[in-house]
Amino acid sequence: MKIVVFGSTGRVGSSFTAKAAAAGHQVVAFARRADMVKVEGVHPFQGDVRDHDAVRTALSQGCDAVVCCIGEAGLKPSTIVTDAFTSIIDAMTSLGLKRFLAVSGSAEMKQMTMAGKIYTAILKRTPVGHAIRDHDGGLKVLQQSSLEWTLAGCNYLSDGPERGRYRISLVFPGGFKKIHPADVAAFLLKETEGPTFRNAVVGIWY
Repeated sequence: MKIVVFGSTGRVGSSFTAKAAAAGHQVVAFARRADMVKVEGVHPFQGDVRDHDAVRTALSQGCDAVVCCIGEAGLKPSTIVTDAFTSIIDAMTSLGLKRFLAVSGSAEMKQMTMAGKIYTAILKRTPVGHAIRDHDGGLKVLQQSSLEWTLAGCNYLSDGPERGRYRISLVFPGGFKKIHPADVAAFLLKETEGPTFRNAVVGIWY
């Protein structure tokens, strides 16, 4: 498969890029700094995801799937996810590309228990709410598109080694639930190679 990865030098993106390349896929790594792409055999592409022309150029040769691992690292207001989704989805739509996968949050999951709804409502009142609103914006753009998509809904992305085992669910039960970047990458690669969830935000945690 040919896969274009946005956010390819971040925590999830770098792991996904390495895993996809090791699995024998042709990988184009879109990054603001091409010299930060260190995976052997990967084709770096330098650009800013907010630059619509750069995004379109990166996708213009076609691909089987696009994976977006972009997110704001801090807790300050940001629209980077919404902007990235907009640029990528616009380009994919105009080029006739269909399969899109990305990192999102548990707050974007459609189904929640009552505890999950309360927990999410509380989070929205904290600085984490900035990230939630940004991811909400990206999801809205995605839902208005004709793409086939899957999002990994992470409650808390914590540094740590790959465990190789994790839980997935379409229902957020609430509570603090962490997941490590390499396991998110493994889930995204599995869904890239053989989609199980279509047009859904899939919760992933330990």
